[in-house]
Amino acid sequence: MLQFIRTFAGSWVVKILFVLLILSFGIWGIGDVFRSSTPTSVAEVGSVEIGRDALDQEFRRQIERLRPMLGGNLTTEQAKQFGLLDQSLQSLIQRSLFDQAAKDVGIAVGPEVVKLRIADEPAFRNAQGQFDANQFRTVLRNNQLTEDGYIALIRRETARELVAGAVNAGVAAPKPLTQALYRYRGEKRVAEMVTLPHAAIGDVGTPDDAEITRAYEDHQVRYTAPEYRALTVAQLLPDAIAADIKVDDAQLRAAYDERAAEFGTPEKRNVLMTVVDDEAKAKTIAEAAKTKGLAAAAKDAGVEPLTLDGIARAELPELGDAAFALEMGKTSEPVKSGLGWHVLAVTGVQPGTTRSFEEVRERLSADIRKEKALDAVFAIANRAEDQLASGASLEEVAKAQGLTLTKVAAVDSTGKAPDGKDATAALPALKPLLANVFQLKAGAATNLAEGQGSVFTAARVDSVIPAALRPLAEVRDQVISGWQADKRAALAAKKAEEIATKLAKGLEEAAQDVATQAGASFAMTVPFTRDAKSVNGLSADLVLKLFDAKANAVVSGSTADAQVVARLREVIAADPSAADAALGPVETSVNQGIESDLMAQFGNALRARYPVQIHRQRIDQFFAANN
Repeated sequence: MLQFIRTFAGSWVVKILFVLLILSFGIWGIGDVFRSSTPTSVAEVGSVEIGRDALDQEFRRQIERLRPMLGGNLTTEQAKQFGLLDQSLQSLIQRSLFDQAAKDVGIAVGPEVVKLRIADEPAFRNAQGQFDANQFRTVLRNNQLTEDGYIALIRRETARELVAGAVNAGVAAPKPLTQALYRYRGEKRVAEMVTLPHAAIGDVGTPDDAEITRAYEDHQVRYTAPEYRALTVAQLLPDAIAADIKVDDAQLRAAYDERAAEFGTPEKRNVLMTVVDDEAKAKTIAEAAKTKGLAAAAKDAGVEPLTLDGIARAELPELGDAAFALEMGKTSEPVKSGLGWHVLAVTGVQPGTTRSFEEVRERLSADIRKEKALDAVFAIANRAEDQLASGASLEEVAKAQGLTLTKVAAVDSTGKAPDGKDATAALPALKPLLANVFQLKAGAATNLAEGQGSVFTAARVDSVIPAALRPLAEVRDQVISGWQADKRAALAAKKAEEIATKLAKGLEEAAQDVATQAGASFAMTVPFTRDAKSVNGLSADLVLKLFDAKANAVVSGSTADAQVVARLREVIAADPSAADAALGPVETSVNQGIESDLMAQFGNALRARYPVQIHRQRIDQFFAANN
C-alpha cells in the first residue's frame, strides 16, 4: 500500500486530490478539530451573555451565605432543591438588566465617586477608623479580588443604585393608607379564657372486645406500620483515610515553620504617644522627654498624651516598627504618619510566647493527615463514581476503593427503625439521602453524594418492606389507650359546649365561676394584637376568631390535649393621632411595599426592552449531580 502511494504521489490525479482537500479545509476551517464548540452561556439578557462560570460563582456564594444558617450542613444538591441555583441565575439577570439600563441612559461613575465609596467601607479602615491602603489590599486578596476588578464592581453597583434610586425617588406612603394599616395592626383585644384539659375528665373505663375491634378498624391508619427499606450504605470517610497516612518529621518541621504564628502570642507593649501637626514641636517634646519623661514633656507643650495598653506591632500601622524598636523607658525621635508627627515611649512590655515543636507535634500530624485525606477523598470518590456508573456493585467498589459498608435492617422515610429509634444515628450522612432512597426500586442505588465533613455516601435498596396494618394483638394496648383518649376528648368537647353556652348568656355569668364548676382553669389574657401566635395558651386560630368576633362574643377551639373557650371582653382601638402612636414602622413597611412593586414593574419593563433567554437544558447539564 505504501509503495502504491509512493509510486503515484507525483501523478497529476493525486495532486488534484490534494488541492481539493486543501480547499475544503479553507472553506470549512479546522478550528473545530482543535477546540470545542460547545456553548457555555446559560442565559442571554439583551446582547449580554451570562456564562456558566459566572453562575457557578454566584451559586457557590449563595451556598456559603446560607450554609451557616443551617449549621454548616448544606450540600450542592440540597441547595439546588432549595432553589438557590434559580435564585442565583435571577440575580445575575437582574444585575445585567440594570447594567444595560444604566449604560443606555448614560450613567457614568467617575473616579471621585469610586474613591468615596471605597473610603467609606468600614472593612478598609484601621484601628483609628481611617482608610488603610494595606488593609484594603489585604481584604481584596482574602476575597480573591484584584484592585481593578473591585473598582469595576463598585462602578457597576453604584450605577445600578442610581437607576434604582431614580425609579423609587419620591415614593411616599399615602397618609390615609398608613393610618388605616396602623389601626388594623395596632388594635388589641382582651379575652377571658376557660381551659378544660382532657385529663380532667378522669377515668372513662375500659372498652370491651367489640369496642376494641371497632376502634382498631375505624383507625387503621394509626396502627399501620410505614413502608421500610433494608439498605446497604457505602461511605468514604476522610478520617478513615487519614488514619493510614504517614507523616515524617521533615513534613512536620516544614509545617511548624510555616505556621509558626499560630503557635505563639505576639509581644505586646504599653505605649505612651503624643501626636502634633508640627515637626519642630514634636522634636521639642522628644528632646524634653529625654530628661523629664514623655508625660511631663507633653504636659509642658500643652499636649494630651495617648495611652495604648497591650498593643501588638500589627495593631500600630506606620508606627509599629518604631514602637517595637524602642527599649523600655526610652523615648523615640519624631515619627511621621498620616495623622501627623508622633513621639513614642514604651512603658511596659509583655513578651511573646511560642509553643515548642514537640508541644504541637500531634496537632500538626493530625492536621497534615486530614489535609492529605481531603485531597485524596475527592480522587477516590471520582474513581468510585466511575465504577458505580460502569455497573459495579457497592461491595466491589467498597473493596477496590476502601469504602466502609454498613447494613441497615429497616428504616422509614423519616429515618426511624421499627422500634421507633433513630436508624441513622450512626450514619448521619444517610438521612439527607432518604428522600432519594424512597424513590428507588429494590436493587437500585443512589449516586455517591458529598455530605458534611466531605463524607461521601451512597445507599442501595436491598429490599422494600411495604406498609402494613399491624395485627390487633400487637397493638391492643395502643388501641385501648387511643379509645380512652378519644373518649376523653369527646366528653371534654361536650362539656366545653356547655361552658360556651353559659358564657354566651352574658357577663352576668362570671367566667371564673363557670370554670371552677366545670373543673377547668380560668385566665384573663393580656392585650394582644391580631398577629399574635399564642397568648396565655390561646392558639393563633382562636386569636383570629376573636378578631372576627364582636364584644362579649364566645369562641371555642381545641388543642391536642385540651378544649378552650374564650369570651371577648375588651377591644382596644389604635389611634394614629395619639401622641405615642408609632407610625414610623408602618410608613416604612408601606414605602418598602410600594418600592418593591415599582421595582417589579420596572424589571418587567426592562425584560421587554432587553429580552431574556434562559438555556435550561445547558444549566441542567452543567450543574448535574455528577458534574
